[in-house]
Amino acid sequence: MMPSPAQPFGTVVSSTGVNLRRYPSTDSSLVGNLNHGAEVGLHSKVHAQTIDGNSIWYLLRDQAVWVAARHVDNTGEVPLSKDAQPAAPQG
Repeated sequence: MMPSPAQPFGTVVSSTGVNLRRYPSTDSSLVGNLNHGAEVGLHSKVHAQTIDGNSIWYLLRDQAVWVAARHVDNTGEVPLSKDAQPAAPQG
């Protein structure tokens, strides 16, 4: 068994696995998939298309693709992406 990736990482919990998307939307092009039980490093998260009541999508650490958080359990704190949306003003 391979060791888990460094935190934060995600574990695919959907029995059918999870699709890898170019952008955080099911309308976006499919670039691959991960099987049930796969563990992947997570870089950041954004609020995007809602899947079954969950609007969070994770950007993978080792490739520029997105997975719906609805199908992935995260371990460790996944930072909100600063690339996908402007930071809130301070103060």
